[in-house]
Amino acid sequence: MEELLKLLKTLPKEYLQVIIFELMKDQKISYEDITKSYVEYLDMLRKGQSEAYMELQSKVVTMWSGTKKDRDKNLKDIMHYLLDKGRINTTHEDIDKHK
Repeated sequence: MEELLKLLKTLPKEYLQVIIFELMKDQKISYEDITKSYVEYLDMLRKGQSEAYMELQSKVVTMWSGTKKDRDKNLKDIMHYLLDKGRINTTHEDIDKHK
């Protein structure tokens, strides 16, 4: 998921609009879904929630909605993120070797 997001962020706005249009056309996402997400984002900003909090929330939702076989990998990604942000006291090696 992270790799896909990185790739999407490099695309021009026009390409992203075409992608969204195609997803809407195939009924994979609706205008209501998009506006609801945007309103939630604005509400988070209004409440003073940081970008880091929103990124962590996104990672947790990815883990929750991902496949069972990817759960350990996604959890390790979250742990690495928390370590990089200075929120937990461990090492990358300890996270990687944890089963």
